[in-house]
Amino acid sequence: MNSSFFLVKWLFVAMDWVYRQMCTLFSTGGWVVVLTIFLFTLAIKLLTIFSDIKSRKSSMQMQAIQPEIDKLKKKYGSDQQRFVTEQRKLMKERGVSTMGGCLPMLIMMPLLFMFFAAFRAWSNQQTLDLMLKIDAGQGAQAFAASRFLWITNIWRPDNLKAGGTLMTGQEFWNTFTATNNIKDFIFFSKNEEALTRILYELHFFTKTIAEDGTVQYVFAQDGGKAFMEAYNSFVEPITSNTALIGGAYEKMSNGFAILPILAAATTFLSSWIMQRQQKAMQSTSAKSDDKNDPAAQTQSMNKMMMFMMPAMSLFFCYQYDSTFAFYWIFSNVISLAITLILNATVFKKMQQQMQQGTVEVIKK
Repeated sequence: MNSSFFLVKWLFVAMDWVYRQMCTLFSTGGWVVVLTIFLFTLAIKLLTIFSDIKSRKSSMQMQAIQPEIDKLKKKYGSDQQRFVTEQRKLMKERGVSTMGGCLPMLIMMPLLFMFFAAFRAWSNQQTLDLMLKIDAGQGAQAFAASRFLWITNIWRPDNLKAGGTLMTGQEFWNTFTATNNIKDFIFFSKNEEALTRILYELHFFTKTIAEDGTVQYVFAQDGGKAFMEAYNSFVEPITSNTALIGGAYEKMSNGFAILPILAAATTFLSSWIMQRQQKAMQSTSAKSDDKNDPAAQTQSMNKMMMFMMPAMSLFFCYQYDSTFAFYWIFSNVISLAITLILNATVFKKMQQQMQQGTVEVIKK
C-alpha cells in the first residue's frame, strides 16, 4: 500500500483507523466493519451530491431544449456542419452539457475502482493480522469476530465456492508474493519483526546473507510448496473447529451469494428509476429519433449502462470481498434514496415548469 495511488492509500488508512477506533469504543465484530463502510459511503455521497444534482439538472435541460434543436435541424437541413455549430452554441448559451446525464456514471467508475483497491488492501491486512492472532493463540476469537449474519468471514467473498471461509495457502502465496506485495503493506512494516518470524517458520521466506553480512529475507524459491503445507497446519485450529466455521472447511462456502445478488439488483433498480425519470421528461418535450443528437446519445449510453453495471457488480461482488459488496449496496441504496427525494421535489417542479414552457436554464 505504500506505493499505491495516494487517494487509495488515504482511503484505506482512514477506513482502518475509524474501524479500530470503533472497536475500542464498542466491540469487535462484523457489524463494526459494516457500520464503518456505511459511514464512509455516506460521506462520499454527501461530498458528491451537489455535482450529482447539477448533472441531473443538465440532463433535464437537455430535454427542455430538444424542440429548439429540432428547429435548428429543420432550418439548416443538409448543412450538418452548420447545424452542429449552432447546436453547440445553443447548448453553451443554455448551460447544457452533452455528457450531463452521464456524469454520475463517469464519477462513479473511478470511485468504484478506488474503493475496490482500498477494500482489497484492507482485507489483506486483516489476513496478516489474523496470522499474528493465530500465533498468539487468539486466532479463534479473531475469526469469530469476523462473522456477520450469514457470512462466516466478512473479509472473504459472499459466494458458494467451497472452502471460501479463509484464504487458502495458494491464495496467500499468490496475493503476497505479487510484485513483492507483502513488504509494501503498511501493516507489515508496523509488525515486520513478528510477521517475518512467523512467515520464515512457515517457509514463506528464506534467509540470505548480503555482501555486507546482513541477513535478508526473500521469498522461497520452491513456488510456495513448503509454505502451503505449513500454512494448512498453522490455520488448522480454525479450519478444524466445525463449531467455529459451521461445517467442514474444505466443503463449506462463506455465504449464499446474497450480497452479489443484492448488489446487482440495487444497481439495476437505481438505473431503472433514473431511466423512468428521463422518459417522463421526454413526454414533456418533442422526441427525436436522430441518433446523432446529444440527447439520443446520452439516452443510448444510459440504457447500455443500465444493463452493464449490474452485470459488473454481480461479477465483482461474487469474486471479491464482502466488504466491497457492502459498499456497493450502500452506495446504490443511498443513490436511490437521493433520486427519489430529488424526483419528488426539485425535478417535479422542473417538470411542471417544462410542461408550462417556463423552465429556467442554468447560466454558466
